[in-house]
Order: sequence, then structure tokens, then C-alpha cells
Amino acid sequence: MNVAPIPTAPTWRVVATSATGRRHRQQLQPCQDAVRWVSTPGGLLLAAVADGAGSAPCGEAGATTAVTAALAALTANADTGATLGADTPARALLRLAIDAALQSLRQAAGLRQAALGEYATTLLVCVAGTDGVAAAQIGDGAVLVGTAPDRLETLTQPAAGEYLNETVFLTSEGALDRLQTAFWTGRARHVALFSDGLQMLALKMPGAVPHLPFFQPLWAWLSRLEDLEAGQRELLATLGSARFSERTDDDLTLLLAERRE
Repeated sequence: MNVAPIPTAPTWRVVATSATGRRHRQQLQPCQDAVRWVSTPGGLLLAAVADGAGSAPCGEAGATTAVTAALAALTANADTGATLGADTPARALLRLAIDAALQSLRQAAGLRQAALGEYATTLLVCVAGTDGVAAAQIGDGAVLVGTAPDRLETLTQPAAGEYLNETVFLTSEGALDRLQTAFWTGRARHVALFSDGLQMLALKMPGAVPHLPFFQPLWAWLSRLEDLEAGQRELLATLGSARFSERTDDDLTLLLAERRE
């Protein structure tokens, strides 16, 4: 399980966690998802989510390495004056995060003299500011943005591989050619990132449209939540509950963010 830190004075109220899926619990395997985020003094929300490949020997390490490196790159390079809805500066920032994650995976594999594919993982990164939201993604999962609980749209969406049930990983050959980048201009109230374990619950497929009955109770809960640390524990319990396990056996990661002026 990977639990993100709680900022002391956030512009964004954020609850985020990863829960071990039913299949991994039955096989006594750890959660192979990871999530990291930070809310900057300048009002930016920086976030990263990754899902390590279950078939990769180091999938868990790959996911953790990717989100840690991506968030470090975002934190070091994010400019609070940048226009996130504009293509050029935001695209460069996202690419820095993706490149940093890939480089860290190569270094990790090199230290073990292992193949890069042993650290296979997806990666989603997001930067949300006062004037827009920018996101990049390789693989499954999605980034959503909205101006109200009932007004959500998909910013990035699951990326299918060449074959059925095959996804694209950051470590895959030619993965950067499959990189999704998306830019939304406006004053977002809500942002959500999630791994593929929640896709069938959070999205209406095949169009990847946000499933509002899934998100609206969550936004209401987040809005009235007073203790964010307790909220993370509650979210973890919810993701690991029988209600979710009956619908998906994969690891589950969800980040929910609400802007507070």
C-alpha cells in the first residue's frame, strides 16, 4: 500500500490511497499500485499514479519508482506562473516528469542488471492550477477534471495495447510514441486520478465517460470531511471492501482532489 502525504495548509483538499486487490490478497502478494502528490504554496496540485504490471517481477518497485521520480520532477520544475491550459509550457513540464520516471526505472534495472521490462508500470501525471489542468498518461487508468460534482469530463483515458486486455507500459518499446497529453483551460473544482482497477466502476465504456453515480457521493464525502488522515483510512477501507472486490479483483488506486479557495 502506498499512501500519499498530507500537506499542512493545502489549497487543494486531497485524499489518495492504494488498496491491494482481491487477486493479490488471495495470492499473498503486495499492492503493485502507487500514488504520490503534493499541494504547492503557489496553488498547484501535482500528482502521479502508477500501476505496476502483475506479470513483471519488479512491478511494485516500478510503480513506486515511477511516481516518486515523476513527482520530484514536477516539484522541481513547476512554475506557478505557467499557463497550464497552454500547450507548450505545460507539455514540456509533463514530458520532464515522464522522462524522469523512465530514467529512474532504467537506473533501477541497471543496478540489478535486470531487463527494463521487469519494472513494467503504467504512469499518469497531472498538474492542476488556477487556470487549467494538464495531464499525461501511458497505459490504463484515467485523469478526470470537473467544475462541479455533476460536471466531470475525461482528460486522459485508458490506452489499449495491440491485443485484447493488453496495456501499454512506460517500459514498453515505443511507449513514448503512445504518450497521451491533454490540456484543460478553466478553474477546476475537482480532479480525480485512478488506476485501471477502478475503470469499470468509474467510467462508462467504451467511450470512457465519467460515471457520475460513482463520483458524486465521493465529492460530497470529501467536501464535508474534516480529518483528511481519517479520510484516507476510510477511503482505503472502502476500496478494499466486499462491494468493490465483487466488481474487480485488481489493485485499486484513487486520488480525489477538491479546490478550496
